[in-house]
Amino acid sequence: MKLGLSAGPNTIALAKETNIKGVPLNFTTLAEQGLRAAMKPIEEAGMEVCQIMAFSFNPLSPERAKQEKQRQMLEQAIAMAPETGCPILLINGGNYDPSGFRRGHGDNFTEAALDHAARELAPVARLAESHGARLAIEPFIQCVVHSPERFLALQEKVGSPALTLNLDLCNFFTYEDMWRPKETAERICQALAGQYVVVHAKDLIVSEGVHIHIDETPLGAGVTDWDTALRFIAKDLPADGYVVVEHAKTAEAVRMGVQNIRLAAQRAGVRFVGE
Repeated sequence: MKLGLSAGPNTIALAKETNIKGVPLNFTTLAEQGLRAAMKPIEEAGMEVCQIMAFSFNPLSPERAKQEKQRQMLEQAIAMAPETGCPILLINGGNYDPSGFRRGHGDNFTEAALDHAARELAPVARLAESHGARLAIEPFIQCVVHSPERFLALQEKVGSPALTLNLDLCNFFTYEDMWRPKETAERICQALAGQYVVVHAKDLIVSEGVHIHIDETPLGAGVTDWDTALRFIAKDLPADGYVVVEHAKTAEAVRMGVQNIRLAAQRAGVRFVGE
């Protein structure tokens, strides 16, 4: 497994500073600029693509005209993805709320939503198959794919080996899971063994409030048991797959997160390629 970084506009500079080679590419950049122009800053920095971000493609969004444009760009990016060196495009599995990942919708939790998502995703997955690309669902607690079981059900309905998963542990966490991080990491990793092609690494914390408040926090400052998770990930992630440190909001949070994921790997007795 390899170590990647996704930290916004300063990703390349911070990746150089922290000795990380994998950085993301946005699918809109690839579709609008073409392969050579999109890859130029990454190649000039001596880096490689760890994931192609297509999070704004939401197959269940009610904003159909907007999503049709997203679909067209996704299809263009799928055709070029293998030539970037990374054939993996991360997408939303579906949310009836147009926000994508910012809010939820009651219908997301129904069987009908899974059927609808499968109908929308099946032709895109077949296109990805034809180009040797992979679609990786970004799970999220408010969206259609909000548990390992929901992903496995969606995968069965779509019926394509091109439909895979981004293992984002934190995006699966319920409130109860926040108090049982070791057992949660074991349960999720075991349920999804062999199903994911990329991993996102971040952290969560329970914040004070009248009702449930779960917030992101720098990796290592929250509850996620990365020692346990990495023992599973090292076995199940493809050898060229990336663990991507993400959602660090400051340069210091990036440094802290990268240091802590490396320390977790040491404690777990596993290694990232090149380290």
